Amino acid sequence: MNTNKLVNRFKLTSDMILSPNIKQGILYGASIALMKGVSLLILPFVANHLSTEEFGRLEVISTIAVIGSILVGMGLEDTLFRFAGSEKSALKRRNTAAEIFTLTLIIAFFTLLGGWYLAPLLTPYFPGGPSVYEVRILLSVLALEGAIAVPLGWLRMNDRALSFFFSTTGRALIQSLLVVIFVMSDRGVTGILEAGLIAGLLQALLLIVLQLRDCGLKFNQQTSKRAFIYSLPIVASGLVAFGLNGMDRWVLAEQATLTDVAQFGIAAKFALAMVLLMQPFGMWWSPRRFEVLNSDDGKQKVAKYIVLGTVIALLITVVVALISPALIYWLLPATYHQAAQYVVAIALIMLLKELVELYNIGCFNGETTSSQLIINVVSTIIGISLMLWLTPLYQVWAVIFSLLMAQLIRLVLFYQVSQHFLSLAYPIHSLLLLSLLSALWLLVGAQVTGLALSLLVLVCAVVSLLLVAQQLKLISLPNTLLNKVAST
Repeated sequence: MNTNKLVNRFKLTSDMILSPNIKQGILYGASIALMKGVSLLILPFVANHLSTEEFGRLEVISTIAVIGSILVGMGLEDTLFRFAGSEKSALKRRNTAAEIFTLTLIIAFFTLLGGWYLAPLLTPYFPGGPSVYEVRILLSVLALEGAIAVPLGWLRMNDRALSFFFSTTGRALIQSLLVVIFVMSDRGVTGILEAGLIAGLLQALLLIVLQLRDCGLKFNQQTSKRAFIYSLPIVASGLVAFGLNGMDRWVLAEQATLTDVAQFGIAAKFALAMVLLMQPFGMWWSPRRFEVLNSDDGKQKVAKYIVLGTVIALLITVVVALISPALIYWLLPATYHQAAQYVVAIALIMLLKELVELYNIGCFNGETTSSQLIINVVSTIIGISLMLWLTPLYQVWAVIFSLLMAQLIRLVLFYQVSQHFLSLAYPIHSLLLLSLLSALWLLVGAQVTGLALSLLVLVCAVVSLLLVAQQLKLISLPNTLLNKVAST
């Protein structure tokens, strides 16, 4: 009898600790960690088999996928969250999802067909010197991305983190395995692109089957029109934002060298860990933010979650910025060590981008998203102007400075405009104090060399940030955990 009571008490305790939201977050976190962790693990392998010039060419060619995914995706994942997520009825939600997915498949079909025949005409205009075959591979992958993004969004909306986990990590594992095989077979940059196409095709087929089983296909002209009106500013702003996420490689390739592109690209891949580690929170929060906003005390709850996300973002940025330089020296060939000089500054750029995603909710809380288009136009014009002016003189550092200024302007403008449309009460002074402490730790870390010392500074930084965030009432740590941390 006592044994049964003990088992029941353990089950109750575990259910309290692992709430549904925490379980979802763990699965999303594991999927992101495995999906991107595998690609980071094979990064040293790729770097050892590609020269800096080849790696730079791969970086420049890959930016074609950035601008293409904006066009093909049509912002339909955000449209799914906005319109299907706002439906109270489960049936209406499925119908809306089916209509948006059908529109996605139509766009994917015409992209695949048109891209295949237009590739010879487009190839001469792309930087990096890609072949017609490589451009066709890229455009084929892009055609699949819309059919992948919307079903993944649907899985997130319905808390099906396990299906999300197997889909994303499966693609990452298959792609990484194929990259190793193709690179060892001397396929080079072309082989890496082929690996991406095969893995993307397998993931798309799986997700299409799941989506069809859940919702089926439906075409509705009115829904398509609403989706087009809502997503058009998203697409336009995405194209404009390409100037801050892609144009940097193009400018470096034109004004500097492909080796500089490679160094910048390596630093950006390590700094991207900041964005990746934020994904579990973002993937949980993004589909639910409008649902929470429309609930009782919705504005207070939304502000609370955004503050929590800000604290998490600051912690992750400090972790990534302090450990990445040591990892670059430890894992990569000496020809790539210059990237360690850039990684902290690029991590700050990633932080500003993530903060924009947290604080821009007011700009999306309506039938249109034109405000974000205006903001992105202004910040991108400033960023590109600075890049074109300064890069011939200061190369990589000019690009980094330009991106920092542009992203800072984006954050300020998005915050102000979002507050105009949806006023939320944030503890601004407390957040600024925590940000200042984070910056101080980054300055300390910049003076540290060696992996062991970097880890020690990292532990001290994380502990102090958690304690200060607790004292400022930005987060609420469990008393038992707080006592343990304070006693270390």
